[in-house]
Amino acid sequence: MPNCAHCGAFVSSGSRQCSGCGVTLSGREHATLPGPGYSTAPPAQDAMIGRSIIDQFVVTAKLGEGGMGGVYLADQPTVGRTAVIKVIHPWLSKDPMIATRFETEAKAAARLQNPHIVAIYNYGKLPDGTLFLAMEHIRGSTIAQTLQSQGRLEASRAVNIATQCCEALAEAHRHGVVHRDVKPSNIMLQERHQGPGLVKMLDFGVATIDDREVATGRMPPGTPCYMSPEQLAGEAVDGRSDIYSLAVVIYEMVVGQPPFLAANPEEYARLHREVPPPAPSALAPDYGIPPALEACLMRALAKQPHARPQTAERFGDELWSAVMSAATAESAAQAFSLPPRRRRGRVVRRLAAALVVGVALAGMTLAVDRWRSGDPAPVAAASRPASSAPAASEPDPVEVALMRMSVGELESELERIAVLRGRSPQAVNVAMTTYHERLRGTPPGRNRNEQRRSVLTELILGWARAPAAAEPVTTSIAALEAVFLRMDSPLDVQERRRMLHQLKNGEGIGTDVTRAQLLTWIEQHGFDYQTGEPGAELVLEDEP
Repeated sequence: MPNCAHCGAFVSSGSRQCSGCGVTLSGREHATLPGPGYSTAPPAQDAMIGRSIIDQFVVTAKLGEGGMGGVYLADQPTVGRTAVIKVIHPWLSKDPMIATRFETEAKAAARLQNPHIVAIYNYGKLPDGTLFLAMEHIRGSTIAQTLQSQGRLEASRAVNIATQCCEALAEAHRHGVVHRDVKPSNIMLQERHQGPGLVKMLDFGVATIDDREVATGRMPPGTPCYMSPEQLAGEAVDGRSDIYSLAVVIYEMVVGQPPFLAANPEEYARLHREVPPPAPSALAPDYGIPPALEACLMRALAKQPHARPQTAERFGDELWSAVMSAATAESAAQAFSLPPRRRRGRVVRRLAAALVVGVALAGMTLAVDRWRSGDPAPVAAASRPASSAPAASEPDPVEVALMRMSVGELESELERIAVLRGRSPQAVNVAMTTYHERLRGTPPGRNRNEQRRSVLTELILGWARAPAAAEPVTTSIAALEAVFLRMDSPLDVQERRRMLHQLKNGEGIGTDVTRAQLLTWIEQHGFDYQTGEPGAELVLEDEP
């Protein structure tokens, strides 16, 4: 059996590409490909070992090999530190398109300054044309290695890691850098003398530089198990694709396996694009995954980018709130020394508040995105019937009540009113585009969150006071259930789960009666536009 001439890996008969380094084993007519493709001779010693890189770094050892190039450990004698050198394969380095994109991406990645992003020391081209990237050397283990040894992580630790990743992604996205390959092996826990490991994210902007596969209609670069539906479809991606990939990683951390398992990239593409992910609690019912965290992850795993958290900062806030709300409820239950189901309604509502905030945050971006119903962004006052408009000197009590809500609660309410008014997903997409455009036009000196609340309140009132769509609501049962669980309501999330369970057992999922009942609950147990107060409350009597 022959060996690859570049990396020495065995090459099976009939293979076109080396499974070890990705080199193309035929097609010598292409100038960017190596000569003979394979050889039966023993592999030669790696020529990079001992090589000087721009008179600053001396390569000492090889750390690994990938489809794009080799990774090496190097000394930097002038400053007395070690570094990691990533070298792009020669046949890729000679491709003008890849060389240009490498320079652009490396320059952008080098500008990122964040404690959770591996620092870029230098980049450029060697005398023979080979592209290289010199970066910070991190001592520690990757999340992939941690999961391999521990199986899974507790929810609180997983969220601690994920929120640090969100900080790194937020910094990158602010500079227009999309990672494109967020996965456990690209997240490291740096060793520290005290305290938990510091999270460091690797390969910003340069993990999937070779995207020629997209142009040829083949599988886009990346790791299919963690890629977003739009990335797997070869579409343009933005920061929301990274949020999806990070949600897959968090799912794997808390459950012990990713939401989808497949035998090949094509099957991964089908699953990510067409199949709803199973709830974490369904795969790991005994792990005590907080319901608010589950709702947060399920929203971040939405097939459409507009249905996910729209920024990494917001996703991080949702994750933190989800875990803290669960911890608050547990601490309060212990303080009262009573089982949750035996507390009276007032206590239930107070303890549920923290959990509801987390769930409402988990629904915020989907709500915001779903708001865009396709109607020209309605102005509340203009769309309000003249007979119901309050006098100019009298503030609208409903508007005042909405403006008191947080951004997350308003986005949750926007999602609810979109469903109740029968807005189509296409219309919601248009509305969300308008929403983000208006946020970019925030007047100088005005608080951005205040602007968010103002725009959201205006949109909510415009939809609430407009007539419902003439077409019947076609939202799926699963989507209606998600709205009911995520919306801001006095009802405890666990109580809402119990109601859904009873409805399914009593009516049968997928029937018209079930859809009608779900819509009724969504309308009755949320914000009341007549009074400006929360909807129906649940009062639980003490059990004997």
